[in-house]
Amino acid sequence: MTTAVDTNALLAILYEDTHTDASEAALRRAYQQGTVVITPVVDAELAADGHFEAASELDEFLEDLSIRLVEPSRDALFRAGERFRRDVSRRPDDVGCPACGSERGVTCAECGRDLTPRQHVAADLLIGGHAVVDADSLVSFDDGFYETYVPSLTVYPE
Repeated sequence: MTTAVDTNALLAILYEDTHTDASEAALRRAYQQGTVVITPVVDAELAADGHFEAASELDEFLEDLSIRLVEPSRDALFRAGERFRRDVSRRPDDVGCPACGSERGVTCAECGRDLTPRQHVAADLLIGGHAVVDADSLVSFDDGFYETYVPSLTVYPE
């Protein structure tokens, strides 16, 4: 069994946040069941975080956690592209209030163009596409996102 890991689960371990215990437990479970992997997207997001000063430090962190860096398959990449296209087509033109759902158009004060909200980007969908095609599950704290866009994916912690 192969378990993919999302960036947020590894950041929880690096920074000991509210998800640290759950992340560590999910990773322990994954180790007992088989191989634990990340994609180059997760590797790049970890590098972008600024915690590691050199690639060798990031490699050492992953090695200490017995996490392998693997390339996603062509099928996983294609599925991620399909999901991204679907995500972009669903995006609203207006900004919505997360509390009441009211939508409102927003205009740029500089140029007058309509602004649209930025939502999940292709990276999230690459992680999900890889996990659903090339792995058996994913350790992530974005379970609501993956439940919406990759509903067949098993996400831990539950």
